[in-house]
Amino acid sequence: MATILPIQLRVAGTVYEKWTSAEVTRDLKDFSGSFNFTLRDTKRSLQTFAYASAGTAFDMRPGLAVDVLVEGTVVLKGYIDKVSPSISETQAEVSISGRDKTGDLVDSAALTDGPSEFRNVKLEDAAGQISKPFGLSVRSEIDTGEPFTRYGLDLAETAFSAIEKGARSRHALVLSDGVGGLVITRTGSNRAPADLTLPGNVIASSGTYSNENRYSKTYVRGQGEKAGKSRSGSAALDSTAAPLDPADRQSGDGSATEAERKGTAATGIAVDDEITRYRPAVHLARSKADATSAQDEADFRMRTARGESEEVTETVKGFSVDGKLWRVNEIAYVSDAFQNIERDMLITRVVNRSDGSGNFTELTLSSPEAFDDKPVGKRRTNRTRKKKAAAGSLDSSAEAL
Repeated sequence: MATILPIQLRVAGTVYEKWTSAEVTRDLKDFSGSFNFTLRDTKRSLQTFAYASAGTAFDMRPGLAVDVLVEGTVVLKGYIDKVSPSISETQAEVSISGRDKTGDLVDSAALTDGPSEFRNVKLEDAAGQISKPFGLSVRSEIDTGEPFTRYGLDLAETAFSAIEKGARSRHALVLSDGVGGLVITRTGSNRAPADLTLPGNVIASSGTYSNENRYSKTYVRGQGEKAGKSRSGSAALDSTAAPLDPADRQSGDGSATEAERKGTAATGIAVDDEITRYRPAVHLARSKADATSAQDEADFRMRTARGESEEVTETVKGFSVDGKLWRVNEIAYVSDAFQNIERDMLITRVVNRSDGSGNFTELTLSSPEAFDDKPVGKRRTNRTRKKKAAAGSLDSSAEAL
């Protein structure tokens, strides 16, 4: 019986098994899943060396359709972006890399043939219209809130940027499902297949902790188009009226100006109380904003910056536990004495790697509130670590056997 490789590569519909190393990555921050393979280059070897052994010859080139399977499950459908052949005295090989189908959203402009804006549209509907030319589906797992009064597309804006700015103002997360679709969701609705423990199933651990991109206050300022609804009424025109004498004019009470201000200006402020120095940051909302969406975006920016500044990477053997693959956007309990972590963490990045040394999964995790809008509560607080069993007392009367 032929051995099934833990990571399989299908190029243009044909399974290719002559790879020497494979890496498949999903990352909440990178949107598109990616892959890297190093292959034995039979075709170029036959062209170059008279003594090269024959085999199935593949002409690897950018643009070919690719399916990647991990333990028999299709986790990525996409295209080869780059081909890098190399040769030495002892071997000829080619490295290929690429992304899933949503990579085109990251690179390409949004709706070059129009429209330049949508009116009264919900986030998932705007995302669907932007994604449609790329042949991608969109599904929402959450309530995305009120429709946008106006959802504008900036000149030369990429398709992903056009979607992501709307999601940010709704405190939502836009993910690629890896196989041709977008998912609008929030974090941590599912649990990982196992806890991560060191000592235990974790064979390597590393962490990064930084305050470089964290701020004491995060401001988001924007404007909306609802001033008209705040006015008390329309001014009636009188065709017989004459201009008032300056002495008869009355100053306003400021209510009209206040109504306009409420209708056009919106500010959201999020405080990171762990940053005690004065470090403010201001962002401009890239979509029409009201007070709620500006506040949501400010909170989203603060939380993601905090989450990205505190990350730990745990390495485990294999790609799954009891047949369930490790996946991004799942909650795992981490008990890592070296990193001083004893609590639930959110998996933000999964790297499946296979080479001559074996099969391994690298899991990058951050604090679970990094991408959601739920109260932080005790989610950033360690639980009480279980104490190691104490050794029994020595028997001073014992004699050597």
